Amino acid sequence: MSGPAYLGWQVLRLIKQWLEVTVIERIDGKPRRTNEAKHTHRGSAQGSVISPLLANVYFRRFILAWEKFGYARRLHARIVNYADDMVICCRPGSGEQAMVLMSGLMARLGLTVNEEKTALVKLPEQTFDFLGYNLGRQYDRHGKTYIGTQPSKGAMKSIIGKIHDETAISMTWDTVEHRIVELNSILRGWAGYFDQGPVLKHYRILQRYTERRIRRWLVKKHKRRGRSVYRLYPDAFLYGKLGLHQSPVRMADVSSAKAYRSRTKAGCVSSARPV
Repeated sequence: MSGPAYLGWQVLRLIKQWLEVTVIERIDGKPRRTNEAKHTHRGSAQGSVISPLLANVYFRRFILAWEKFGYARRLHARIVNYADDMVICCRPGSGEQAMVLMSGLMARLGLTVNEEKTALVKLPEQTFDFLGYNLGRQYDRHGKTYIGTQPSKGAMKSIIGKIHDETAISMTWDTVEHRIVELNSILRGWAGYFDQGPVLKHYRILQRYTERRIRRWLVKKHKRRGRSVYRLYPDAFLYGKLGLHQSPVRMADVSSAKAYRSRTKAGCVSSARPV
């Protein structure tokens, strides 16, 4: 075997290994080795690197069928997906039918729709989360409404948790310089992704929280007592001396800031995830 046939065999062999690999899961606080996917011949291990690829393979077939059967044209429905997350955007009144057709196509592909993560949402009365963003009604500085995005509550909770872990008391053995490098990497990456919509207030929340956490961490590390934490480590010290990343305070300073606003007055969105 040689050439393209051999390459294809190698790819299939690699995919099979990914699907059958043994994983370590923590159950009741104890690590346990499992390979459920190998025994059941269904699914892949949680967090497997092959999952996004396989999801895109299936979604390509789904989207082609959606177009071929005329559902996109008939319902004026557009599909947006990223790996195994999907949203179907359609006109008011078409959401219920889109849900039924979507479930039918998924079944023909051998997939089952996760009902717990699937919902029919009507904009702008309701909101929904997609890829870390919350989509719904927003207000501009003049009080006018538009359908836009902002970081979701889950995204905020996640980033705050990461900052908390990086500034935990258990990390006081580390150097100040390395802690700042780790925090800056997290803050820059988060701000680089969440740069759409009214994000400045979220930046301010994270900035203030990070300042409090790093000041607390410094006090514990150096065993400083008896003085105001802010006086010990003022902003000039955190940002000037340590080089802590400072988030933008104006939208003009946000990297790759995009001013996208949908003036759509209403809409239906079907958010789904296969299992």
